[in-house]
Amino acid sequence: MSKESQRIPISMYIDVAALTIFEGIGKSLVKTFELERSLRLAGLYIHPVRYACRILLYTVVSAFISATASVLLLLTTAPPLLIGAVYLSVMVLAPISTFAFGLSYPSLIASLRRLYVDSELPFFITYLATMVRGGVSTEVAISRVANLRVFRYISGEAGRIVRQIKVFGDDSITAITKVAHDSPSTKFRDFMLGYVATLRAGGDVIHYLETKAREALVNRISEIRSMVERLAIYLELYVILGVIVSLTVFTFFATSGAITAIGGPRLKGAGLDPRIPLLYNTLILPGLGFITLFLIHLSQPKTSFPHRLPYLMLLFSAPIAIPSALAVIIVGDSWSIFEGIVKMRNVPVMILSITIMLIVLSVPPWATYSFERRGTKGLIRALANFMRDLSETMKSGLSPEKCFITLSIRSYGNLTGIVRRIATAIAIGMSLDRALLGAVGRVKEWFLAVIFRFLVDSLSVGGGSPEVVDALANFTQGLSESEEELRRSLRLYMTLPYFGAVLVAVSPILIIWQLIAASPSPPEPDAIAPLTAMLSLGAIINSYVMGLIAGKIGSLTVAAGFKHSVIMTIMTAVAIIMALVMFKML
Repeated sequence: MSKESQRIPISMYIDVAALTIFEGIGKSLVKTFELERSLRLAGLYIHPVRYACRILLYTVVSAFISATASVLLLLTTAPPLLIGAVYLSVMVLAPISTFAFGLSYPSLIASLRRLYVDSELPFFITYLATMVRGGVSTEVAISRVANLRVFRYISGEAGRIVRQIKVFGDDSITAITKVAHDSPSTKFRDFMLGYVATLRAGGDVIHYLETKAREALVNRISEIRSMVERLAIYLELYVILGVIVSLTVFTFFATSGAITAIGGPRLKGAGLDPRIPLLYNTLILPGLGFITLFLIHLSQPKTSFPHRLPYLMLLFSAPIAIPSALAVIIVGDSWSIFEGIVKMRNVPVMILSITIMLIVLSVPPWATYSFERRGTKGLIRALANFMRDLSETMKSGLSPEKCFITLSIRSYGNLTGIVRRIATAIAIGMSLDRALLGAVGRVKEWFLAVIFRFLVDSLSVGGGSPEVVDALANFTQGLSESEEELRRSLRLYMTLPYFGAVLVAVSPILIIWQLIAASPSPPEPDAIAPLTAMLSLGAIINSYVMGLIAGKIGSLTVAAGFKHSVIMTIMTAVAIIMALVMFKML
């Protein structure tokens, strides 16, 4: 046996230490918080006592690290009272947060698993109904689902059923029952247990599956409406926190800084600590935005291909974005800001530098996402029309291959090129399944891949009768209507972040100008330059995060938000500079 195969992973040493020290407390923790059930629902294959001991070890380590770091910072930096309170809060909250996160992690994973399975469940039910109607057994259909890449989450549930049958030797009914009971999704559990009950009672399985498929489609439409309502609540909450609260905080910063500047030497040392606005702009405000993004992500359906390439492009654009900002500062002769000296003439340079940095950072991911999504506009509606025509054409007695060739002369919008590629591949002798999968593989549209995958399996395995294709066409039509309603409802909320970004950008500048204009002895512009620069920085960061939220709302992915972030960052920078010029502060 080689040395590599004998090498023990470091996690094993950590678990040994945790079990040695905390085994007794870990067993009590398992019983108190029901960790065994939580881990089973989450699908985490780890012993509950081992997991509990690991949580306790991480909590002790985090407490030691946070206490040591906080004490060293307090002794070496002698911070103001407020900053010292922040250090102490971190020292106390770090171990508490570690312990709480460890306990809630299985529940969080179980919730995500439930959301993901519920999003794909209507398609899973439709696939089973399509295959069983074509003469394929449910067990074979579930085995195929376990290997389908279009199902990223429901395939895991199907894989667990297959594992129970092939590894543990259970029969299909027992395996389905066990997996259903261990699933956090009540909808999946009810559907699978209902199938088992129908099968045991000798009922009509095909009728049960088709009825459930229709119910799933109707429920999906109602769930979309409730989901839009939840998104509206989250967006309104972010508008309150990210716009109204930020506007209030920025107003406080602006008033405090302006009064200090007007007071001059008399109020020296009584002004606002510049680290507080910096902390709010760089940590608290973006944190609120990312929490909102996470809540929106949990509410939206998980029925789309992951767009990883735009995020990878950030790794290439980031090394270019930072030097571009430095270049703007050097060209603008504002190198003094790195020495803590900010004058009013440096403020536009700082605004321009951060704006260019964010633009350079975001344009490559924006372009990559646009390239991936090219040709997908209106594709779902066109797919519904095509499936309806395919169903009617097959009723005339033509083979599926002849139907594709016949329909290739019609226009289906962006789907026309795909249909014609399929027809050309069939005409030169390629099989229908290879032609379908080859034509769809280059299109980043999950619904198209799913429906054509269903069509391939129903034709190649299920016989491909006109009734099966007609049922699939009805599902596609209902899917198209639900998706159009979703997109239409979400677009209404995309404009709110734009208004909020401009409002947060201009209002603090207006307040500073009013306070200075009302003063009998206005201060020099350079006295308020640091405050103006700090508020402008916060407004631009806020607008960038709002752009990501707008993209997530409108297109169901953060990758679409880079476009809105670029637009809103430019709008905010222009609005700030125009306000400074209009109020004669430059």
